[in-house]
Amino acid sequence: MRKLVSKALVAIFVAVSLTLSGCGSLQKVKDIKVTSVGVESYSLSGLRTVNAILAVGVDNPTFAFKVTGLNGILKYKGEDFAFYSADTIKIDKKCGKVYDLPCSATLSEGVSLMKAVQIFRNGSLEGFTTDVEAKVKLKSGAGTTLKYKDLDLQKLAEGK
Repeated sequence: MRKLVSKALVAIFVAVSLTLSGCGSLQKVKDIKVTSVGVESYSLSGLRTVNAILAVGVDNPTFAFKVTGLNGILKYKGEDFAFYSADTIKIDKKCGKVYDLPCSATLSEGVSLMKAVQIFRNGSLEGFTTDVEAKVKLKSGAGTTLKYKDLDLQKLAEGK
């Protein structure tokens, strides 16, 4: 079960990484990078929901900011697979640090635990896409909403 949950959370990692990396679009800052992701802990809530703490490494050579309202839809071959969300994360200015990010994911209606196990058994993100949205705010209150649609997680995980 741990392998299944870890593979499911990889999809969320990619979405979180992309959102945090996209924070550079507030200004022309492209140096903000997600350096690592990992599962600190997780717990199942029934047969359809997993709650987890992700360890997200961020190298931020710029200003402090926070990411709120991060949520999205994980899709498999175009069909809704799971809904996910993450708590607010505050990124310190000019530092490289690992942040704990509480998040949760719930299988969509029509997706059974057995189906999820079969899909994740191969260990690949092939066929997975995501729609993700988050709000990014600076300390001054200025901010923007980042929205991404149909992101191919396999390509993102490979750095393409």
